[in-house]
Amino acid sequence: IYESSLEDPQWKRFLDRMGQLYPGIGALVYGHEGERMFPAYVQTQEFLSDEAEVDVFTPDKQPALTATLRAPNGFIARSRTQVDQESYLRSNFYRRFIAPGGYRQFLNLKLDTHRNRAAYIAFLISADPELEAATHDPLFETLKLLAPHAVRALKMARALSMARNALSVMGGFLDTIVLPMVVVTGRAEFVFANAAGRRLLAREVPMRVAGDGRLQMQDAQDARAFAAKLREMEEQPVASGLRVEGEDGPLSLCLTPFQPGLSDVSPLDRDLLQEERLFAVFIGQCGGDANNLGLLRDVYELTAREAEVCGALLAGQSPAQIADGAGRALKTVRNQIQAVHDKVGVTSVAELSEALSVFRTVGAVFDGRDPSLFGPAQVGVP
Repeated sequence: IYESSLEDPQWKRFLDRMGQLYPGIGALVYGHEGERMFPAYVQTQEFLSDEAEVDVFTPDKQPALTATLRAPNGFIARSRTQVDQESYLRSNFYRRFIAPGGYRQFLNLKLDTHRNRAAYIAFLISADPELEAATHDPLFETLKLLAPHAVRALKMARALSMARNALSVMGGFLDTIVLPMVVVTGRAEFVFANAAGRRLLAREVPMRVAGDGRLQMQDAQDARAFAAKLREMEEQPVASGLRVEGEDGPLSLCLTPFQPGLSDVSPLDRDLLQEERLFAVFIGQCGGDANNLGLLRDVYELTAREAEVCGALLAGQSPAQIADGAGRALKTVRNQIQAVHDKVGVTSVAELSEALSVFRTVGAVFDGRDPSLFGPAQVGVP
């Protein structure tokens, strides 16, 4: 039902583990609309690898899948009690998909519902009487323990999937934001970054996306401070600041609650997304800090030498001074200055300084008393 939330690796680990605990069972994750089911993940290809019509009924002759729509999420349906056994064993569904795999009864754990659709994990029990007797009731008791956790896990997966989809639509707009921006959950799980943020993450300074999908700070002390800030904001979602160290100098982070526009989705979807708080991290500088050359490269796609030239210009050096200090030809430096102007979209050093003043807005969160955050920066003052 929610394709992007039902991911094969996660289901495989879970269902394989259940198979180890209860030998002989079959398992699948599926969605349905009406009486038609659509397998999303199947443990083996012996059964139900394609969509199927379910001609199975409850003891009071109601279509079985439609009847489960009224049950709460986390409900566990047992074919022994929730299905009319006589008609079930004669049904096309049983004869075509269940019996050929050596199964007879089943347990359905309901995960989620939306209108006439729902998602489930199904466990098929061996038709062998001894295996059925040894498996059915213990598996039922285990699923009762797992049910609330499975329901919440799917809701979180769906919420994150929705966030990623919404952010993908907004990507073009967010890429126009000059400052590097990274969106994470309260557990520092990476969700999205704008273009400048993606370049910063690719450099891995001062942060990167680790193998487990979480945002990881380069410095251990910064990592602890960042995690603490996220915990604080989970409890009280207001903007906050953090100063971190980078290879090219200190940086200021502004952390703020982030909520993508959800005007075109259902109230249920909005509730799900709001349950998983998201936070935007903007990366900039305090006004009193020397210009961070890595940040210049991330934001404006400057080369390393162009960033050096840009930093020197902002520090008040003339083209001749820059050329002399770097041991380059004056013509080369002038070409690099022109390249900087073109990439930033300015025509003079004064305009360049004004354009780069946006970096200092992040520092306002870190230190609101910083006098150089307000008004144009002065050329020659870093």
